[in-house]
Amino acid sequence: MGLIYIDGKGNQCFQEAGKVILACNGIGTPRILLNSKSKNFPDGLANSSGLLGKNLMFHPYASVNGYFEEDVNYTLGPLANIIINITTIIPYYITNGPAHTALGTGNIKNVQWGKDHHKEFSRRFKKSLGMAIISEDLPELHNRVEIDESRKDKNGMPLPKIFYKTSQNTRNLLDHGMKSAEKLLLEAGSYEVNHNPLLETAGWHLMGTAKMGDDPKTSVVNSNCETHDIDNLFIIDGSVFTTSAAVNPTPTIQAIALRTADIILGN
Repeated sequence: MGLIYIDGKGNQCFQEAGKVILACNGIGTPRILLNSKSKNFPDGLANSSGLLGKNLMFHPYASVNGYFEEDVNYTLGPLANIIINITTIIPYYITNGPAHTALGTGNIKNVQWGKDHHKEFSRRFKKSLGMAIISEDLPELHNRVEIDESRKDKNGMPLPKIFYKTSQNTRNLLDHGMKSAEKLLLEAGSYEVNHNPLLETAGWHLMGTAKMGDDPKTSVVNSNCETHDIDNLFIIDGSVFTTSAAVNPTPTIQAIALRTADIILGN
């Protein structure tokens, strides 16, 4: 057993290995396996279920920002504090420094340049309090990673093509969180509230495209993160997740990797 790879100089190399561990996360992992086609694996490695690349999940964010008449001292304590957990929605407080206040980020209004700039800046700097809403994505087949045969990298390997649409369930979670956040900010004394229903720069954790499960017909890897189709090929990244939860997945990925390492060493 082993693998063929392209080195930094563009040379094709073969590496013999008793076990192969793949950890390129929710896009890189299916890209490599789907590109690894052969006579025996015409649909890509470890893809007899047809689910490789399917069920792509993220952690979509929305945000709500409130403005107050008096200073909110952003220099005290951590940058963010989790204050509410409503099923899979986690609003938490965020604050903004002078650059972000002046330029505007997320749902924060720009401070317009010109004669009223300093006046508007003073109205907003250290007087804003924000809340981010983090939602769970469901595993859905239409959210997926495929191979784009028309676009290739410098080594001639086809690039991934990503299909994603925020589902109605995710949208409902975000909307519910925004309503709760707005209510809290208004009760706290905010005189103005702004919304951003979907942050484009946050929450894009990569999960679900090499699903874990007991049945080879409905999953890619087993409970030990070993692929059903190929013995001694292990996947230890966020692609093996069956659900997304609503917060950063890194500790869970670490736990899965450590558990799989113990299993490999034990065998």
